[in-house]
Amino acid sequence: MHLRHALSLLLSTLSDYNYNAALRLYGPPAMFQEDLKLPPKPCNARTETNAEILRQLSRDLTSIGNLELSATDGYRMFRHTGDDQPSWGYCLEFAQVEDSKENLILFRKDEEEQEERSLDWVPLSNCYTVEQAKRYDVSYIGPSEEVLQVILELFRDVFEFAMKTNWTYEKRIEFYYSFPFEELPTSKSVKAFRRTLFSCPAFDDFDWTFPEVEEIEE
Repeated sequence: MHLRHALSLLLSTLSDYNYNAALRLYGPPAMFQEDLKLPPKPCNARTETNAEILRQLSRDLTSIGNLELSATDGYRMFRHTGDDQPSWGYCLEFAQVEDSKENLILFRKDEEEQEERSLDWVPLSNCYTVEQAKRYDVSYIGPSEEVLQVILELFRDVFEFAMKTNWTYEKRIEFYYSFPFEELPTSKSVKAFRRTLFSCPAFDDFDWTFPEVEEIEE
């Protein structure tokens, strides 16, 4: 069973967010079956480092807190090329193509019923922010601003660990693929999952604290 299937089952059936029993079955770096197809590094492109991702997340969260940036406008994208089915998804990383002005984004397509989630490098020119999508008469679909901000705070802490332990590109991709965006509809559920995630073997020796524990348990 894939990690994502175990998480989905637990998140949909347990109201107290007690997922530790399943999560402790998994640890780095081999979280998935060998046949899982994840996108390789894009050719002739420079991808971000763990430290660069952490710095960007920290800067963006400061701007979001100061109401200078919207989490949804910065990390949610609407992909439409004219050839495939338009879809909403998450912008997770950037890559600069050598000798070109084209940027790529690592796009995690929203998972839909009867359809596997996907993770691909796509041209930024084929993607639109929440504000830009309004020009095409497209309504926003996805997490609220508050929920996405809490998810980004979780990602910031994940990348503190990723930088300290030198996560590989492949390990980052596995994390992005397995993260249960669709099963975390509220800030409370994200905060509960944060506590559980950092208790699993993949984050052994990570010094974490949870100031929001009282809020979760109310």
